Amino acid sequence: MSQNKKKFFGKHKDEQEQDLEQTQPLPPMPENNSDKTVQTEENTAPEEASEKADVDEKNEKAEQFTESFRKRFNQSKCVRVIIAAGLIILLVGGSVFAVIRSRNTGTEDTIPTTAVVTYGDIGTYIEGSGETAARNTEELGLGLEGKISQVLVSEGDEVHAGDPLVVVDPTGIREQLTAAQAEFTAAQSELTNAQAAITQAQSRIASAQSQYTHGSATAPFSGKFIASSTFAVGQKVSAGQTIGRMVNDSQMQLAVQFSSEYAKDIKAGQTATISTSVGQVSAVVSSIDSASGKGTFLVVLTAQNPSGALAQGTSATATINSDSAGTIFSSGSGTLDYIKEQVITAPIGGEITAYTGSNHTYSSGAVIMSISNVTAPDTSDARSSLMAAQSTAAAAQAKVSEIQTRILKLQQEILDATMTASIDGVVTSLNAEEGEETDGTEPLVVVSDLSDTVVTAELTTDEVQSVEPGQTVTMNMYTMDGSELPLTGVVDSVSPEPSQNTGSQGSLTTFKAIITVDSIEGQAISSGMMVDYKIAVAESDSCLIVPTSAIVHTADGSTGVFTKTLIDKDGNEIPFDDTLPIPDGMEAPEGYQLVAVETGVSDANNTEIFWGVDEGATVYLNATPNTSNAVTDEENTAYNS
Repeated sequence: MSQNKKKFFGKHKDEQEQDLEQTQPLPPMPENNSDKTVQTEENTAPEEASEKADVDEKNEKAEQFTESFRKRFNQSKCVRVIIAAGLIILLVGGSVFAVIRSRNTGTEDTIPTTAVVTYGDIGTYIEGSGETAARNTEELGLGLEGKISQVLVSEGDEVHAGDPLVVVDPTGIREQLTAAQAEFTAAQSELTNAQAAITQAQSRIASAQSQYTHGSATAPFSGKFIASSTFAVGQKVSAGQTIGRMVNDSQMQLAVQFSSEYAKDIKAGQTATISTSVGQVSAVVSSIDSASGKGTFLVVLTAQNPSGALAQGTSATATINSDSAGTIFSSGSGTLDYIKEQVITAPIGGEITAYTGSNHTYSSGAVIMSISNVTAPDTSDARSSLMAAQSTAAAAQAKVSEIQTRILKLQQEILDATMTASIDGVVTSLNAEEGEETDGTEPLVVVSDLSDTVVTAELTTDEVQSVEPGQTVTMNMYTMDGSELPLTGVVDSVSPEPSQNTGSQGSLTTFKAIITVDSIEGQAISSGMMVDYKIAVAESDSCLIVPTSAIVHTADGSTGVFTKTLIDKDGNEIPFDDTLPIPDGMEAPEGYQLVAVETGVSDANNTEIFWGVDEGATVYLNATPNTSNAVTDEENTAYNS
């Protein structure tokens, strides 16, 4: 874990491992030598220091230390027993820190304390409780009604995807489906009729509006317009009145009889000649009819008429050029006619506003005559019919959609009548018994994949800032028999969206974190089991640590600790590489310097040190020393030695 991350996570001081004590039991009394017996106040005065030259400095300091303690504490047998017990505990535990306290009758004052920098483990954690649950769970039977005909599994059975579980008799559902399908057909018919009524009403309205504005007689194809009468602008015409005819005079046709003896010699596409009183024109056999008279059959010839020389009604005869019979003459004459002709009528009644006249040639779609009707049509009935038809169609469409949805649901229920597992897992809940009726309000079978178990952690607003995917989690699961099963896992995800949890303390905003539980070989982890979890948000093993109370923060953002000045073998002070100025309002303990340090993980009691001080260094635990009843540095040195 990076140093920055360790600093970040160190803010969470409410979750920690075993802390280093800032206040230790009273330090042990120096060992009694045969010539140094501890005496009570009633029978002995304080022993004077030995003036023998061969007594080493360490023993002299030890005697001073002992004398100081004798002056600060009650000298009764009971107190001596307590002190002796504390000495034994301190020796056995190998405690790191030495803490000196003084007590006066009726008062208790906290005095400056010191500690020794040592190696240890430190971490911050977030703890809580939750329940195990399978990540993948399916509930079958919701919304399904009927009699349960088969139950193929038992609770606790292991199943695989596709395995049948429970069967419900779908007879009643099939009856509902048949009735719904009949309703659907009737509703569709209503919708069709309503849509037809809409179309009809819209046509009536459009027609009336067109008549109100104007109407135009247009050429249905390219050709010549021949008026049926003389018309002029301003003249009135009636709706549907014949105003003329449109003819295609670019081609003319002649229907004429030929002798039946040439029936096999005359074929469509053969060339022919049409003869009139004004001359001859080339033609082509366009069609042959069956025998139309005794000993004859009808042949239709088509001739081009680009100059318009051929006129309708002109009498003409014809010859056909046959390869097999040579020139074949018609049995009689016929009359020329237009190849295409159509009657033109006035689309509306009204006044002619534009008209070119008769015998003019028009392209297909061109306006021959324009007519206006200045009388506004009455469309109220048509509009009322349209609104009624639209309302009917909307209701019919809604009904069709509703029935269609119902049909799909019933069809799915028939398919679901045989419930099958869609995942591999274990039957964790079974609420089905053969012969019982189910109303679909609760699942009949619940299948859970117990190979993928999770625990949901509810994190507070402060906690969620420290939790992220990938962090390790240790857990204790409480089993059915009351025992505890240790588990491990990892944070899988953290929800960015808060949720509201309501309890006895009111509404609390929390964030959900999903913890993936590591599987245990040969053992399934059941759902719904209570779990105590501990999320490791910051950890550091075998690192330098000091009590958190030793940390001093300066105004410029620096961090330091008051560290006891080092003395070399010659009695000279060894300077520190990086010291800090003493903050305003603080006093440096005698013999200590404020040394700059870089910190890492921190909990409520201890803080990790990256650099600045070394193992074994003595640090001061209070920012403002109180020396009124303090043990001297010499006494503390005697104890540490």
